[in-house]
Amino acid sequence: MSDLGFTPAEIRFATATLAAIATLAPIAYYLYPSRAQESTEHVQTFNKFIESYSTLRSQALTTYATRDFSHTSLPEDLHLPTRSIQPFREHAETIFEIFSDFQVIPEDDGHGGRAVHFSKDTNTVVAHCRMGGRVNGNHETGTKLLESGITEWWTEGVLFVKLSKDGKRIESVREFMHSKKAEELQIRLDGILSE
Repeated sequence: MSDLGFTPAEIRFATATLAAIATLAPIAYYLYPSRAQESTEHVQTFNKFIESYSTLRSQALTTYATRDFSHTSLPEDLHLPTRSIQPFREHAETIFEIFSDFQVIPEDDGHGGRAVHFSKDTNTVVAHCRMGGRVNGNHETGTKLLESGITEWWTEGVLFVKLSKDGKRIESVREFMHSKKAEELQIRLDGILSE
């Protein structure tokens, strides 16, 4: 066996350098998460999904959906059903009729980036978003909302979007909604529709 000839000081220096790198690597990840995440296929597919809301076309929402796609609205005490593709499209059409424009916009993460986070372990994008838009005065329900003083409606929620391993398809969306705002809109719609 040959003698590599490292002095104790060189070994201590190499050990300290490796320890410093091991300590700084996770810190660098957390300092620059959004830049690294934005380039992943998963986050790009997520971005296309939330941008599709602005088309006001339910078909566009499921462009990247898998055949066994599901949408769940949370919290569970809202008692809203889990929807497969077709019921999800029908629900979206009902909502889209009320709006002349609708957006889903990621909130600021408090550090100048977007509150969008990707977990490689679960192939899930989690995002805190603001959602809503202007009420459509050309639709009967929208007109009644306008007459009741609602010209815009906005809420916030957290989306858990589970994607395929390659990040190109959406398997499920779990949407944790601001329950008071959802309930408020539902009460107003129920009042209008029962007139």
